[in-house]
Amino acid sequence: MTRTFLSFVICCFAFSAPERLFAQSPAIAKRPVPKTETALDTAVAESENKAAAIGTGTQEAGLALRKVDRKELKETPSPDGGPEYLFRYKFEPNLLIASEVTHLAKTDTKVDEAEQNSHSRTVSQKTWTVTKVSNGEMTFDYRIEEIDMSQRIGVENEIRYSSKSGEEPARQFQDAAKSVGKLISTVTIDAQGMIVARSDDQNPPNLGMGDITLPVPNKPIAIGATWEVPRELRIRRDDGTNKLVRFRELFRLDKVSAGVATITVRSEMLTSITEPKEEAQVLQQLSNGTIRFDLDAGRMISKDLSWDKVVVGFSGAGSVMDYSARLEEQVTKAEVQPVAKSASKSSSKTK
Repeated sequence: MTRTFLSFVICCFAFSAPERLFAQSPAIAKRPVPKTETALDTAVAESENKAAAIGTGTQEAGLALRKVDRKELKETPSPDGGPEYLFRYKFEPNLLIASEVTHLAKTDTKVDEAEQNSHSRTVSQKTWTVTKVSNGEMTFDYRIEEIDMSQRIGVENEIRYSSKSGEEPARQFQDAAKSVGKLISTVTIDAQGMIVARSDDQNPPNLGMGDITLPVPNKPIAIGATWEVPRELRIRRDDGTNKLVRFRELFRLDKVSAGVATITVRSEMLTSITEPKEEAQVLQQLSNGTIRFDLDAGRMISKDLSWDKVVVGFSGAGSVMDYSARLEEQVTKAEVQPVAKSASKSSSKTK
């Protein structure tokens, strides 16, 4: 589990574990808890355990970056042809990009006659600050500046936390609260938005939200062109062994208007899964939605993803899990910050 995972917790804390829901229900407290843990539930548990050992899970500025294997895109030209558009990231030093990320989630779970549900909401303010641009590569620091979180499970009272309130966060929100205002990760991308280096020690889980940046094609493309990015996830079988599940993120250029490209994206599972227990572990990976990319500015300006999945039989014939969620990300500011004058220059001017 990575330290960077805390940034995902901040953006999408709303993912909930069905077994946690059942464990908190008085009507079901004495019965065995259904084993329906998802990949994210495992990640949360590991993150909480590791946080005790590594502190806040944030990082110190100036850490050496490790190289990351560059992903290869599979590109398919438009069948209809037409005008072509070149996608490239165009960050410059001291550029500050601020975004608001809103994540809403609802999980309804039923086993036989017992039912439970959860609702949660997270609004976070994140920033990227570009620190270096060299040889077509761009490095930026990623921070979470503010968070506002709420969660309600079953008939329990809703739990809330806002980083602006100054109040002590509930246990569920403590790790996320510790990361506010601190460096989450330093990332280097190339002009196609591919991550080539990062400061954290491992790659964070995808969680069905795509990578931290939108990967774009190598060559100019026309409306209708597609490209895809492969990814993998290991899930647990009943016998305790792991199963490798392969996915792809499929992107399609839908339209271009006033220099802004609208791209549709959907997650597709390439590995066949027939067991409901296994299906329950991957449902949070399967999202679809739209991304808007400013061709002139060379950056993503919005993302809108949704999840809507029902799994029947994940814990016996009478069990049903209904999961729905939505994530909206909108750039709220993008401007080059003034360069701070050095102390020596400042002192010379005062003499």
